[in-house]
Amino acid sequence: MHWSPKPDWPEYYSEGPVIQQYFKSLVDKFNLWPYINLQHEVTRAEWDDEAKKWRLKIRGPDGNELEDSCDVLLNGGGLLNTWRWPTIEGLHTFKGDLCHTARWPDNLTLKDKRVAVIGSGSSGIQVVTAIQPQVSTLYHWLRSPTWITGAFAPQFAGPGGANFKYSEEQKKKFSDDPQHSLKYRKMIESELNQRFKFIVQGTPEQKAALEFGNEDMRRRLNGHQRIIYAIVPKTFAVGCRRPTPGNGYLEALLEPNVVVYTEMFQRITEKGFIDAEGNEHEVDVIVCATGFDSSFRPRFPVIAHGKNIQDLWQDFPVDSYLSVAVKNVPNYFMYYGPHGPSAHGSGAPVIQAYTVMFLEIIKKMQRENIQSIKVKDKAADDFNEHRELYLQRTAWVGNCSSWFKSELDGSPMLFPGNRVLFMELLANIRWEDWDYEYGYAGNRFGYMGNGFTEREKDGRDTTFYYGFLEGKDEQPDYEDIRHLYAWDSKSV
Repeated sequence: MHWSPKPDWPEYYSEGPVIQQYFKSLVDKFNLWPYINLQHEVTRAEWDDEAKKWRLKIRGPDGNELEDSCDVLLNGGGLLNTWRWPTIEGLHTFKGDLCHTARWPDNLTLKDKRVAVIGSGSSGIQVVTAIQPQVSTLYHWLRSPTWITGAFAPQFAGPGGANFKYSEEQKKKFSDDPQHSLKYRKMIESELNQRFKFIVQGTPEQKAALEFGNEDMRRRLNGHQRIIYAIVPKTFAVGCRRPTPGNGYLEALLEPNVVVYTEMFQRITEKGFIDAEGNEHEVDVIVCATGFDSSFRPRFPVIAHGKNIQDLWQDFPVDSYLSVAVKNVPNYFMYYGPHGPSAHGSGAPVIQAYTVMFLEIIKKMQRENIQSIKVKDKAADDFNEHRELYLQRTAWVGNCSSWFKSELDGSPMLFPGNRVLFMELLANIRWEDWDYEYGYAGNRFGYMGNGFTEREKDGRDTTFYYGFLEGKDEQPDYEDIRHLYAWDSKSV
């Protein structure tokens, strides 16, 4: 986070535990633990229109159900939050170690073991690359073609886009010179933003990405035509599915301890799997890199005016606005809801942009005594009309299966533009797109009260319109200069 940067990242592509520890350190630094409950689950939310509140049901760590309420409900569950086992015959009859990449056991060891990795999406690609050097035999299936791209911002990565560890001198430079560190991060982020150009059909950037991806994958597969035929896409452009940076993955497929299948196995057995030709292979571990429920449906009932968003979004997420709100659902906001910028770039700065927007909305509600706020029907309809037309210009509508789409030829559930535009929109809230209900008998100016402000009572600066002294919103102490300029009554 740019507001609390970490200058001592150990390597260019830091591992999950390091990233998790950084986020935990922010919770420690800003003393946020008293406001966080990690062992509670929201099981139901229903809007009480008379009270203008959300009524919540929550399951506690002991299994008992609690009731609570709130004025504004922020759903930070996001999208990739509910992992799922694949539907494979015999999967749970397997007697060895069975795990999912989203629930990786801390005590699982793979050294010198026979391992089967099911799934060749982003998680499968990362897992195969990481474990290939340590296992005795690795079985892997190429289920569908996918573009394996180069590293993100490769000009800043190691040779060939590889990972590298930062030297102590580099980390010291980041720590001692925050402006240098910020410029470095901004250059990497800028490269990620520029990549959106190859998503747009017919651009020179798309043509160049397609030519480079095709040549690079074939070169790295060193003429192995069976694998090339199975994994190099022929019918869709780079970006139709989320591009996967897989440094070392294609090379790992060629290693002698890796067995690559282009036809799916028949079923799982107690000891391993039966391949497409009917042969049984014994393995010690099966890793399922098989993804998540990506339907965008809330994971608990969210009910407003008698309608449950889960039901409305059974097939496709309708009536959403900018991925943050839903028609006819007051005081409800989403992080990475449907039609957000899920297809490119890091999520961290986007989550921050969501948060800043939501705080601005809440501040407005507090300041103006707004009891409920909901997006106007016309605003949501206009957004979705524009979105549907724009997306036809992109690689996302191509002939590929992707978690961006509910069906092969379905509408991509993505934002119509790049994330720079998206964050500009969140930073400049279109207040005219919202309907408001006010307290004080519905009078929008009722919050003006008795004509005085809170800052006149709580010590804030009453001359704020001149700017702050030393950047502090505090009423100045004038005693130290009063005697220099105030008339003495005796001298008049």
